[in-house]
Amino acid sequence: MPKNETIHERITQLVNKYGNGKNTVFASLIGSNEANVRGYRTSTMPKFDFLEKIARNIDVNLDWLLTGRGSMEKKQSIASNENQIITQDDDFIAIPLVDISVAAGCSGCDNPDYIEVVDRIKMPSSMVHDGHKYFCVHIKGESMSPTLLDSSYVVVRLLERSEWQDMPDRHVYVVSDRDGRSYIKRIKNRFNKNGFIVCMSDNIDKVNYPNFNLEEQEINSILHAEWYFSAKMPNLNETYYDKVNQLEDDMDVIKRQMAQIVKSINVVK
Repeated sequence: MPKNETIHERITQLVNKYGNGKNTVFASLIGSNEANVRGYRTSTMPKFDFLEKIARNIDVNLDWLLTGRGSMEKKQSIASNENQIITQDDDFIAIPLVDISVAAGCSGCDNPDYIEVVDRIKMPSSMVHDGHKYFCVHIKGESMSPTLLDSSYVVVRLLERSEWQDMPDRHVYVVSDRDGRSYIKRIKNRFNKNGFIVCMSDNIDKVNYPNFNLEEQEINSILHAEWYFSAKMPNLNETYYDKVNQLEDDMDVIKRQMAQIVKSINVVK
């Protein structure tokens, strides 16, 4: 145990590791607030409920947290056979699951880090970028079907405004506007030349899911979709035949209209 190390210093170590050194990120991760984290890193003794939140949301060695003994992370021993013990360190990050309507209303405001957390999912830290803020959001509706299915989940990374100009074209993003509406869409990036983006649905029903534009000044936040989770297995063959059937139906309508036009011309003659 390091000499004279305090619990405040150990909390600071947790903030550095799991919150990228930012009080607000760590507070959001464990479901607390920035003021508590800031106070407990300096002189205020942490309350039990704060320590409990750490224990519930981070796989931390509680003996280390309270006394400084041992290592920060829990170690799990797995017996592979009678003569060998493999020791593995947990290397996961907890990502908050948020209601996207809440994220749309808060992200980009005075305190964007404080968003109501519904739950959390854990992902290997190797699957995310260090120093970036991630959320997991629940997909609602069929606008992005068959790419993203209703009731599935997508892990999104909050983009800095400085990143907007260089957003990869035709990737999927979650966009919130300044009126509190939020959308998950495939985006054409037209910021550099024209100062707007084109929001597109993957659903072929363009009557109910038309494209629309958003000007840069209308946008509150943009989050890049990086991981997708779904319990449903889309039938791409079925989707293909649906498109063919739709084209055949459209062709039948066009043929009928042409026949009516030809009939009208003949009557005039």
